[in-house]
Amino acid sequence: MNRYDAVIVGGGHNGLVAAAYLGRAGLRVAVLEARPQLGGPCGGYEFLPGRRLSFTNSPGSLNPAVVTELGLAGHGLRFVRADPTVVQQFGGRSFLGWRDPARVDAQLDAFAPGEADRYRALISGLERLGASLRVSLDAAPPTLDVLRERLTDPADKALFAEVFDGSLTDLLDGHLRSDQAKTLLAMLALNAHLVPPSAPGTAVGLMMRPFALAAAGAGRPADAERVALRGSTGLPVGSMSAIIDALASSCRAHGVELRTSAPVDRVLHGPDGVRGVVTVSGEEFTAPRVISAVNPVHLFRDLLDDTAMGATVRDEITATPMRGSAFKVVLEVDSLPGYAGLPDGTDPDRVRACQFRVGAPLDGIEESVTAALAGRVAGRPLMWGLVPTLTSPGLTPRGTHLISVNAWHAPHTPHDGPWDTTRTEEFGRACVAALAALMPGIADRIVAHRFMNPVEIENELGLPGSNITHGDMLPVNLFGARPHPAVAGYRTPLTGFYLSGSGTWPGGYVTGTPGRNAATAVLTDLHDEQRRTP
Repeated sequence: MNRYDAVIVGGGHNGLVAAAYLGRAGLRVAVLEARPQLGGPCGGYEFLPGRRLSFTNSPGSLNPAVVTELGLAGHGLRFVRADPTVVQQFGGRSFLGWRDPARVDAQLDAFAPGEADRYRALISGLERLGASLRVSLDAAPPTLDVLRERLTDPADKALFAEVFDGSLTDLLDGHLRSDQAKTLLAMLALNAHLVPPSAPGTAVGLMMRPFALAAAGAGRPADAERVALRGSTGLPVGSMSAIIDALASSCRAHGVELRTSAPVDRVLHGPDGVRGVVTVSGEEFTAPRVISAVNPVHLFRDLLDDTAMGATVRDEITATPMRGSAFKVVLEVDSLPGYAGLPDGTDPDRVRACQFRVGAPLDGIEESVTAALAGRVAGRPLMWGLVPTLTSPGLTPRGTHLISVNAWHAPHTPHDGPWDTTRTEEFGRACVAALAALMPGIADRIVAHRFMNPVEIENELGLPGSNITHGDMLPVNLFGARPHPAVAGYRTPLTGFYLSGSGTWPGGYVTGTPGRNAATAVLTDLHDEQRRTP
């Protein structure tokens, strides 16, 4: 009965994207998700009684091609384009990431005379480098060695060395003067990484937008891919989980079978390639094509045996460090606090509707990451947050508001004992106290809260090490090495078996690109098979 053209292991957003594309192409597809609900970190989760929203707070990352090609607007997905797109406080004054570059430049020059020109020169240099490298986010990536060989211009070679071989700290110190401008780009580059900014390769996160820009080609300056600061696509109405709702609706419209509470026990294969999967309950799903959209370490450690692709590949992928430090804060407040340090004449409601960031200068980030790597709780957590009830008022029935915060640099394994309720509450309260600099009086407005430590997040979402990007996103872990040179590019040596998810190129965040690319590989191979068949 369970015979399909393709089976997808993992119902996160990339698994659903792949399934929707394959279903749209006429294949009979099943998605098997271990959790009771779809979507992974992007799916809805009841943090408080009757209060559902997603773990992730990454608006603006979803690949526009996925939205258009899968017709997600027809499945209810709508965005609110916030302007400004981000707010971050520095020394009592709030920086606003307006869509108008002139308004951004005025703030940069207030940090240090001439900083706007230096900032724009760095951004332009990264964009030029992205175009010269000819890296597509929408195809199998080249290796680092190939990238180096593509450069002929001395300026490009010098910048490549700064970004790929040097550190984020050195890059920013070499091009900018103000701590504020450096912090803006540092938080963009590092985000969820548990890697200090002084480490080699940490600036590569700044290349993702230039790669997307180069792939998009000529466009209007206001196009999402062309905006230097992230958060440009907009906020999904219904919170980030609305993306999952639309993808699931698209899948169902194309006949995809969506199974939840169906954890896969192992991948079935034989001499001719993959044969399907079997779930923990013993139910078999046979198919000549299987796409895994789960963490590669979990896949190769738990679902594949040595004979699938060889013991060496399996051992090397299984040994990949999963260094995460995610901590979740959800606050329900009876009213929204005002933001401190806003410029005169700024509409506070417009600012509250965008993403907010709480960070530290480069040396503070260095200190926090180093502490977390040693198992100590960060004194100054980095935070990215949203107030989703401003764009999705139905999330709370009583007129209260939800504040959703992702905090970083909480060690997965504290050096002085495991996470418990007391430690979790202490770090959560420290996050609230840090938020108070931007949102004075926030603690007095809280009517309910939920704090989730890294181990709770790992257990709930099935994320080894609480690493939301399925592994470090450094040059040695990206491009043709993600997740391993033998299985990069979505295809594997096991016939009919494909990889997707954040553990593949171009990495983590809510883009849907790995799912789209894996589906493209499947359909390309299927087309080639059909052409070869007499």
